Amino acid sequence: MASKQTVAAVREPLTRAATAAAPLVRCSDPAVVTATEQLLNALSDADDTMRMEAALATFGRAVNAATAPPLSWWARRRAARRPDAVVRRG
Repeated sequence: MASKQTVAAVREPLTRAATAAAPLVRCSDPAVVTATEQLLNALSDADDTMRMEAALATFGRAVNAATAPPLSWWARRRAARRPDAVVRRG
């Protein structure tokens, strides 16, 4: 169990993180919305670090995918020719 001092030390950074992430709940990308909601729920329980780390990882992947530049015409064409190939964005 975390001490009151430890909880007090992490409360402010967690509050700032929640404030920064909250606008992303209105994002047009459903994966970002879901990941943000999961992150905000995980931030509410500072003791569950595994849940928080998993939510952060999911959030990072969702935001990276949403902000990755679109594939070039050539890359889309190559992907269409080889549907079994893994296409990497970026």
